[in-house]
Amino acid sequence: MLKKMNRLALYIAVTAPLLLLSQANAEQAAISELTSINLDPIATTETTAFDLSHSSTSADALLMPLNINTATKLELTALPGIGAYKAAQIIQWRDHHGEFVTTTDLVNVKGIGKGTITKLAGRITVTDL
Repeated sequence: MLKKMNRLALYIAVTAPLLLLSQANAEQAAISELTSINLDPIATTETTAFDLSHSSTSADALLMPLNINTATKLELTALPGIGAYKAAQIIQWRDHHGEFVTTTDLVNVKGIGKGTITKLAGRITVTDL
C-alpha cells in the first residue's frame, strides 16, 4: 500500500506542473487571440426616441388595463403568466359562456388559478375605460 501511495505522490508531483503549465499556455493563447481582434470603436449614430403615435398600440394603451372581454389572443399573451395556450383557453371560455363579469371569473378558465389572477391585478379589466 505504501508503494502505491508513493507512486501516486510521484505521479502528482510530476504531472501537476505540466497541468499548470498547459493551463497557463492556454490562457496566454486566449489573451493573444483577444488582443489581435480589431478593437476600433464602433461609429456612433444618431438615435431618436421610439414613436408610438402611429403604432396600433399607443403608449396610453400600454398603461391601461386590458379588457379581457375584447382582448385578442396576441394581446392576452402579452400579460404575465399568459401564454398562447392560456390565451386560447380564455377566448374559448368567453366564446362559449359570454363575457366575464369580474376579473376573478378567470378562475373558471382551465389552467388559470388564483395566483395568476393575483399576478394580473391592475393589468386586466372587464370594461372599457
